[in-house]
Amino acid sequence: NDSIIIYYFTYDDTTKTKLDSSIYLLHRSPLISEWETDLGNFGSASKTIYFNPSLSPENTLGIYSNTAALYNVHQTKFYNTTKPYSDLYYRIGTKLEQIIEIVHSRNVNPWWNITASYRKAGSPGVYKMQRTNNDNLCVGSNYFSVNQQYKMEAAVLYNKTQQDENGGVESEDYLYYANYNKRLVPVMFDLKAGETNRSNMSNYFRGFSVNLKHEYYFGKKDSVLSIDSSEKIYSFKPQFGVRHVLYTNSSVYKFKDLTPDSTYYSFLGNYSFTDKDSVYTNYFFSRIGNAFSLTGNVTLNKKVMQAEAGYGIEFDHVKNGLFGEDYINNYVFANIIKTVSEEKEWLYKGAFKFYFTGNLIGNILFSAQAGRNFSKRIGQVRIGIDQTIQEPSFMNTEYHTNFYSFTSSTKKETITKLNFTYDNFVYHSSVKLNYYLLANYMYRDTALISKQYANVIPVTQLNVFKQLKIGRFVFDNNLLLQLISTNVPLHLPVFASSSRFAYESLVLKNKLNISTGIDVRYNTAFTTDNYSPLVYGFVTQYNRKIGNVPRCSYFFNFKVKTFRASISLDEIQQLFTRNNINYSKYPGQNFMMRFGFHWMFVN
Repeated sequence: NDSIIIYYFTYDDTTKTKLDSSIYLLHRSPLISEWETDLGNFGSASKTIYFNPSLSPENTLGIYSNTAALYNVHQTKFYNTTKPYSDLYYRIGTKLEQIIEIVHSRNVNPWWNITASYRKAGSPGVYKMQRTNNDNLCVGSNYFSVNQQYKMEAAVLYNKTQQDENGGVESEDYLYYANYNKRLVPVMFDLKAGETNRSNMSNYFRGFSVNLKHEYYFGKKDSVLSIDSSEKIYSFKPQFGVRHVLYTNSSVYKFKDLTPDSTYYSFLGNYSFTDKDSVYTNYFFSRIGNAFSLTGNVTLNKKVMQAEAGYGIEFDHVKNGLFGEDYINNYVFANIIKTVSEEKEWLYKGAFKFYFTGNLIGNILFSAQAGRNFSKRIGQVRIGIDQTIQEPSFMNTEYHTNFYSFTSSTKKETITKLNFTYDNFVYHSSVKLNYYLLANYMYRDTALISKQYANVIPVTQLNVFKQLKIGRFVFDNNLLLQLISTNVPLHLPVFASSSRFAYESLVLKNKLNISTGIDVRYNTAFTTDNYSPLVYGFVTQYNRKIGNVPRCSYFFNFKVKTFRASISLDEIQQLFTRNNINYSKYPGQNFMMRFGFHWMFVN
């Protein structure tokens, strides 16, 4: 049989998914989403304007600004392919911006697959001393026994991000001179000795994790011979199973400033650095966890639901300077899910996790969702509630360098989320309504001191997507409305939009598939957070609102068989006005040209 079958599923979702061979979003950044903004250089620290807080109740290090540049185990793809499969992605842009990603997957036998992927991304930047250099590696494997009773998924991930810090430009006035070379714009920090575009201040992050999930099922089994008696076909109906999950990860964060300036460290008081002084920190966090559970099918009103309940234990170790602690956290958890198999059917989903020992005692995650699939034309409706009690991250509670320290006595944060979702795939539309209540909200101010807001912060969020097709013209409109109280330490734009206006067609005797048009992104002015290199993250400020003209890009995407490519002209608005300001002193990129391609091979 010469047919080729390739599909994948993820670590958290066993739904079999076909490969994405579309071209309509091929021109967009492979790292950050349409709602995220970086520091003006590809692969640099970024933050999203779409409010979506983490609901995890576990211990965290607290480095979030590089999340978009990391491989994540929950997004790891496990493949199954009848023939070896490779995917090569490469994109190059102005100022030596580059990214390359290689994926190779093959089945050792019909029941065992091994996949490896590697990504390299970085850029010297439009402005001086903002070099980025990121590496990601993932090796994954999945196995299903012939008798269908044993299943295994394993993934090993390695991530590294390196970012030179220039402190931003000295003055944004330079941006008004259209012919001024941005490489000549003065920046806040010094050159590294002996280097032409390396800063004396940098941030470094490295993460390594091993994840293993395997389970054994018990149930009714049988086997029959094929028609020609050449093959034995196994039939197995699982009743319940035993699952074990082993997960371990370690993270290292390093900050260094080889030529500290007393002006930039004004919060230390009237301190004067000598020529031999340097400021540095070394943060280490590791975890080893095990979870054991029973899984099985629960029948309610003749409808089958998948249920799981179990116990877990985590050994956490954290160290930063003189601060070092070890924690043993025990927890119980349960999950239940009923998917939709036909129209006019209800779906249910629930999750529960509770820590009862360790420094996380009392932390909880509760999630419940219910919905109904009416019909293809009417669509699907879901409502849900999420509740979490979580410990503030270690970066917020204990941060130490060789010159200064921040230690905060904190309370647990509480997040309540009510959500409503409507999806209609026939009419290419969706509506998401979220309502948050945030208690003991954790943030940093411009003096880098960690604080908690005493009052409850309500956030109302509405996200509407609609696609219109008129002949061969396609209009995608993604609208975001966010309402939040004034004079609170959380700042969001009231309105944001991301629109795509494209012409899509098959040309040259249907051999060439093209999609060409314009992308436009916009958000209303708001009190944007400041970026602080000293904590590799964003801090709350109240003094400046930042508003920009819409960001515009032209793209031409095309596909020939398994080869896909894109050409884009980004930041077109910069040809007519100054650079947009992403964050205070951090302007966006110049007008740029980018070329990228995806090439899939099946041996």
